[in-house]
Formats: sequence, structure tokens, C-alpha cells
Amino acid sequence: MKLIVIEKFVLDKMKSFADENDIEINELKNNTRLIGGTGLLDSMDLVRFIVELEEALEDDFSLEVSLTSEKAMSRSTSPFINISTLSKYIKELADE
Repeated sequence: MKLIVIEKFVLDKMKSFADENDIEINELKNNTRLIGGTGLLDSMDLVRFIVELEEALEDDFSLEVSLTSEKAMSRSTSPFINISTLSKYIKELADE
């Protein structure tokens, strides 16, 4: 699976998630921060988004992944920082 396809998919899912959950987004790009002080999502929103994203990846691409595995949590840099880091992590899992 190509990174550009994953990035577009994650961006589209984030836009839908934000609309459904009344999360205000001025502009959504690959470097838009998802977590942290200036992030779009609080901890509960992040959990809900990840669950929805995992389900969508399985439905649309037949890709079964656990984005919150020990592998993700033990990284020195979180894969959930922004759309780009999350997309790269999904690609890594898809390539395994």
C-alpha cells in the first residue's frame, strides 16, 4: 500500500470524525497535530478515532492492524503526533 493512499485515507477519516464529533478544524494537513497541547484530539477522542480508523482500514483495505499495540506504545516518538506519523506507522504495519 502506498503512503500517499494511506495519508489521503487518514485525512478523509479525520475530516469525517471531526465533523461527526463537532471538532473544529481550520485546515487539515499531514502535519496537523493530533495530540498534545495544540492537538485536535483529547485522549478520549484519540481512542475513538483510532478504533474507527482500525475498523475502516479493515473494511476498505482488508488490513487488520492494532494501532495501539505494545509496538506503538514503546516507540520513542508516538505514531499519533500528526497525520503523517500515523500514516507512516500504518504503512509500516501494512508492509509487515
